Amino acid sequence: MLPMPRPISRRRGPALSSNSPYDVDAMMTPNELRSRFLAFFEKHDHRVVASSPVVPQADPTLLFTNAGMNQFKDLLLGNETRDYTRAASVQKCVRAGGKHNDLDEVGKDGRHLTFFEMLGNWSFGDYYKRESIKWAWDFLLNELKLDKDRLYVTIYKDDDECFDIWTREMDVAPERVLRLGDIEEGDEENFWSMGPTGPCGPCTEIHYDLHPEQGPFTFQEGYDDDRINEIWNLVFMEFNRDEDGTLNPLPMKSVDTGLGLDRAAMVLAERDNVFHTELFTPIFKTLFELLGDDVERDLEVFYKAENFSDYAVIADHVRTVTFAICDGAKFANDGRGYVLRRILRRAVRHGRNLGFKGPFLHKVAATVVEAYGEVYPELRATGQEAGELIRLEEERFFRNLERGLELFEDAAARADAEDQKTLSGDEVFQLHATFGFPPDLTEIMAEERGMSIDWEGYEALWKEHQETSRGKDMYADAAGVGDWVTVEEGSADTFIGYGALEATTTVRKMRKIATGYELLLAQTPFYAESGGQVGDRGQLIGKDGDLVLKVEDTQKAPIGIVHRVSVVKGEPDFKGEFKAVVDTRHRQKTAANHTATHLLHAALRDEVDSAIFQAGSLVAPDRLRFDFSYGKPLTPEELRRIEARVNRQIREHHKVTCHTGVDRDTAVDEMGAMAIFGEKYGDTVRVVEIPGESVELCGGTHVANTGDIGLFRITSESSVAAGIRRIEALTEEGALEAFQNERAQLQKLAELFKSDVANLNDRARAILEDRSRLEREVDSLSQKLANRGADALLDDAAEIDGLKVIATSVAAGTRDQLMAYADNLREKLGQAEAVVLLASEIDEKAALICVVTDAAFKARKVKAGDLINRVSSHVDGRGGGRPTLAQAGGQNPAGIPAAVEAFADAVRDALS
Repeated sequence: MLPMPRPISRRRGPALSSNSPYDVDAMMTPNELRSRFLAFFEKHDHRVVASSPVVPQADPTLLFTNAGMNQFKDLLLGNETRDYTRAASVQKCVRAGGKHNDLDEVGKDGRHLTFFEMLGNWSFGDYYKRESIKWAWDFLLNELKLDKDRLYVTIYKDDDECFDIWTREMDVAPERVLRLGDIEEGDEENFWSMGPTGPCGPCTEIHYDLHPEQGPFTFQEGYDDDRINEIWNLVFMEFNRDEDGTLNPLPMKSVDTGLGLDRAAMVLAERDNVFHTELFTPIFKTLFELLGDDVERDLEVFYKAENFSDYAVIADHVRTVTFAICDGAKFANDGRGYVLRRILRRAVRHGRNLGFKGPFLHKVAATVVEAYGEVYPELRATGQEAGELIRLEEERFFRNLERGLELFEDAAARADAEDQKTLSGDEVFQLHATFGFPPDLTEIMAEERGMSIDWEGYEALWKEHQETSRGKDMYADAAGVGDWVTVEEGSADTFIGYGALEATTTVRKMRKIATGYELLLAQTPFYAESGGQVGDRGQLIGKDGDLVLKVEDTQKAPIGIVHRVSVVKGEPDFKGEFKAVVDTRHRQKTAANHTATHLLHAALRDEVDSAIFQAGSLVAPDRLRFDFSYGKPLTPEELRRIEARVNRQIREHHKVTCHTGVDRDTAVDEMGAMAIFGEKYGDTVRVVEIPGESVELCGGTHVANTGDIGLFRITSESSVAAGIRRIEALTEEGALEAFQNERAQLQKLAELFKSDVANLNDRARAILEDRSRLEREVDSLSQKLANRGADALLDDAAEIDGLKVIATSVAAGTRDQLMAYADNLREKLGQAEAVVLLASEIDEKAALICVVTDAAFKARKVKAGDLINRVSSHVDGRGGGRPTLAQAGGQNPAGIPAAVEAFADAVRDALS
């Protein structure tokens, strides 16, 4: 087994003062490094703040939380005030997309990670450069005992104040300070920003010499990434960058710092690679165990192994995926879900290099949960569910992996045979769209064979694919959003809507949006969208009734509860009191659907499988949607039992009790409350209880009695992802209307089949049996006609350069019949060198089939796919297939004659 490396040691440095609480010879673990950092800054009057999730909340500009300052964005912008001006935290970060993206660098060097922890301290209009530099220097020299002679500093090009503090007050030799960056020239070295817009400013970085044994080093020799490694960045937030790149002064100057835990651990362990520390050893150990390798390993030999980068990539990527899923992210085909899918598939591919033939990452994820669960309790709370989602995603990819690799090898072999060094965009697209191979993964495999990929061709096809499948951009209404304007000071996150649907309130802040305004209120009865439940709607009415605003949606944001409004009456003036009125019927119907989801969840676990967990939901006034983990479709009998059970609970009129202010441990351990996967909970929680049936942690609104739901009706059950099923349902009047509509539909069907409803099944079965018999007879006749037609087509075949060419339209009712023509022709052509195009209008669309005989393909190198793509444009279509058989479809059957006519020219071009 892999022995644990020695704990991170603190080097001997200057003697500690007699009153120092620390032992110079003590060993420091990563947990101790975290706690010591926080204790140091707490001693300097900083508020210790918990890490925010790696999945940003209400910030469309970010895929992932990429820095500690993300949760303080509105504070830095002056849009928010808190009861502290200094803060410190250990922030979970993911840099795998957007401006800060280290995904492609992981495993290539010992510095980059997609997931890491950032030790940070902040000042919000309090201290500035001098104090932040002084405390950072103090922590590194006197707490971590780093050797001053191995530390170097960089600053922004014209930051003379920083230079003077470092050289005159911190006693750093001027030759150890390097000026970098020039934003006017597009060089943003030592100028930090969170993203393309938002808070930014110059920074100073502290770097560490990893290899002093190589002799004296000065910046005049040039910056050496492999030797001089950045460990701490001190950012001086002075500006807010808008969308056109203009830097506007912030209302106050602030400080944002970041000391990477992984790099600090590396330095303290006297290593030059972040993967050579005990942060990663448990993961490596698990990988060895899963591979069946129980040989004791020498760490130094392992770190130098040829396949170490495979282990490193897996270790990094599994941390990223585990933390993101536990914080509520999901695998998807776009956005952060697609990035996570790419990361997982990259890890799987590296695992295959090590010998894994099936899902393994979910087992490694359990090690991540165990290693970090003490520091981040949310991992232990949702780690089991996250592991299940990871397993399902792995299984999905492994099913396609072998076939995808086989097709990649075929494509690469064809390119080699044709002396091509580039894979076509179409081949890369097919690998991605059909087998889930992200193009960057294909590129890596191509590079291993000395090849590249046609990015331009791929991106054109992928863009076309996305445009046909993309839904509405959830942030589309954010276009033209203005800056927040303060109407009155104060907090804007007080929700009083559990007990009241009306309230008198005032506007704290407002900003203009494309469709109206967004408002923050002193207190609000409007429920903000959360936990799958949509936000409340209603009205805001001015004191004299002269101004009426329609509240169209309510959302949570870091700055507070945001009300999206449009003007119904009057001129916008947001001073003074407003009467806030929730749409009672909208709330009531939504509450009925929310309570129904709790009953549905309980029924699924009791009637189907106790391991089922909620994987997502939508609670709206007109419907509910419930996603859950399960590997196969529910049977009609299971659906019947679930529906019957929920309706029984409704008829029994159970009281729905909401317990507030409950300690989380008490709720889970003593009350047996279920925590919903992907939701975030504080130390105190709200528990919704339906006695004898359901106890869940939930912040949503509910009916007072299950009888208020009225009726429950399942409308559909389907698959939404590998191992994830979805039930859609209705309650109340919507459920009743669904039953009535279905009854009316049955009556119409009975009339259509000349039957009554009671005998409809027997009548429909008899008609279907007659239809099947007739279809068999038609197919038999079609085969006979195809045989006769094939003989006639052979007699009329043209010839081009000795190659038989048949191109014609034929009468076919189905694609199977059209294929029958093609098969008969292929059989009759035998060993002849021939090509065939058959076209037909089927279901008001064009259908094309191209056949190239084996003899023609071998002797003439003519490919069916190339030929059919040349002519399919005439029918507004596109095709593909094997070299000897290809098919195409098109929306324009009127173009069939032109496609047939163009086939001969396509053959001539192919032969030439």
